Amino acid sequence: MQPKFIWPPSFAKARAFMDQLERSSGLSAARMSAVRSALAAAEKASRAARATALRRVARSVAADERASSDAAKVTLLRAAVTELATSR
Repeated sequence: MQPKFIWPPSFAKARAFMDQLERSSGLSAARMSAVRSALAAAEKASRAARATALRRVARSVAADERASSDAAKVTLLRAAVTELATSR
């Protein structure tokens, strides 16, 4: 009987997955910094450029899934970014 929450696509949701990856050391510090920068740039971009930038981030994060020590969280991050790219 526990309710299931489904959070809407947002940059906050993507950043939350980044925070979780940082705590679990799922990606290297350099990679975390690169993804955070790319997300910040996408957030500031215009609507069309934002979608393109987010799709690029999602593709780059997808490549990290195999090499990550926490592939499940990387998959969740990729899904959140993909969701965000297609929602706006």
